[in-house]
Amino acid sequence: MKKNLFIGLVILISFNMYSQGKIGVFAGINASSLSDGFLKSSYIGSNSFSFHIGGLYEFPLTEKIAFRPKLLFSQQGNREDFDNNIKYETSYINIPLDFKFFKKPYILFGPQVGFLIDTKKKEIDFGDLESLDYGLNLGIGIDIKDFFIEFNIYQGLNKLIEVEYKQTNPFRDIDIEATNTVLQLTLGYNLDL
Repeated sequence: MKKNLFIGLVILISFNMYSQGKIGVFAGINASSLSDGFLKSSYIGSNSFSFHIGGLYEFPLTEKIAFRPKLLFSQQGNREDFDNNIKYETSYINIPLDFKFFKKPYILFGPQVGFLIDTKKKEIDFGDLESLDYGLNLGIGIDIKDFFIEFNIYQGLNKLIEVEYKQTNPFRDIDIEATNTVLQLTLGYNLDL
């Protein structure tokens, strides 16, 4: 894990040396779930929220398109206490490789790879999650001077765990091929290089 983090930092620093761009730092809140498809079993309640924090490097490819890789720590998983979900709280190191389109507002789109670094199993142990997660990001943002605000949706594409769990109560049956679904609201600050 430390080796992957080091490689990611080296890549971001090397981009900095060869291009005129900007670096940024950011933090924000997540609402996430281990869902059975895009936004299924997603619910935003009082316990849904967790946080993310990280850094980015942005360098222009054309006047209206920029490449914007990020390195971030993100708390994810199911944090709500429902009967029909996998009650795992997870932490990831994620590397979104987003492209930024337009200026104000802008659209973000690109792939993401994530590395599981911690899992807290709240009740029933359904087994271990896959340690590698990959999927797609879609977001919208706006720059306000040196600050930016973004809203992102991430949907994992690989199955992290498959659960078929039956109880005597039919309302508690769990039959899920779980992927990560994450909604993020981010506030950040850019520095021109």
